[in-house]
Amino acid sequence: MALRSRGPYPVLILQGEAGSAKSTATKTLKALIDPTRPMVRALPRSERDLAIAADGCWVLAFDNLSGLPTWTSDALCRLSTGGGFATRALYTDDEEHVFDLTRPVILNGLDAIATRQDLITRGLIIRLEPIGEEERRDESEIWTEFEAARPSLLGALLDAASSALKREPSTHLASKPRLADFMTWVSAAEPALGWKPGTFVAAYEANAAFALRMSLDGSAVAQAVIDLVRRPNAEGSWEGTPTALFKEINYGKSPQDRADKAWPKNPQVLSRKLTLLAAALRAEGIDITDTTVGRDTAKQRWVVIRDTSVIGDAGDGGNA
Repeated sequence: MALRSRGPYPVLILQGEAGSAKSTATKTLKALIDPTRPMVRALPRSERDLAIAADGCWVLAFDNLSGLPTWTSDALCRLSTGGGFATRALYTDDEEHVFDLTRPVILNGLDAIATRQDLITRGLIIRLEPIGEEERRDESEIWTEFEAARPSLLGALLDAASSALKREPSTHLASKPRLADFMTWVSAAEPALGWKPGTFVAAYEANAAFALRMSLDGSAVAQAVIDLVRRPNAEGSWEGTPTALFKEINYGKSPQDRADKAWPKNPQVLSRKLTLLAAALRAEGIDITDTTVGRDTAKQRWVVIRDTSVIGDAGDGGNA
């Protein structure tokens, strides 16, 4: 997709333990498409720095990450699918400089680099296996072989891009998920890649399902909601006001658990977290509907949580 002149572009996320060659893999992937320096960089400290970095190269590669601040996750989403970055021009108080950029991005690090659903649904998460001591090689040797193979590797990618350009107008997906342009583009390139029709869509959907499950494992709020409707005698559902739900998931929590920065501190924050988690929970069979009950001055928000694996299809999941 990085050879396509316009996005949206997926965010490639390479994860693995120490010794799995994450940095080397990131450098070779960037070098193949965009050999600008630096090959990898640390995460910028502000949106302005991120926009300037993106303005100076095509592929952005960030190395050795351990989680992402919220602002960074949001900014990478805009960089993936397109969006403006407005910053104040240097040495001025009233002039604004706008960067309108879309870029391919590579992230690498240990597990759970991306935790927010909006970034996860834009990502391709690849786990790298650790390299045994007997299999390790000198980096200089690897780069010598890479440079020798670079023309053939790039030629193969250009063949795939040529196929995609030719076949994209006549390639149609059965459904239109997020990053549909990306899925259509690679599906159109399948003949040049030696893949049978549908191979990429199946692999992509499996990767997306894995990423969503992994995000639930790292969310204490998601686990609390799942436990709420799957505990004994819960009958697969719960409903009530956001305030009641906040009290329910806090019941039995230790002061240390409630003091965790990731744990919601009030019903409003809980509602926002559930909105972000809705897609992953739905994939797990937990449907959340955020609606209202009552009329006029008695009107209030009402949350319905259903375990569809127990009580059947919950429909379109409301507007959660």
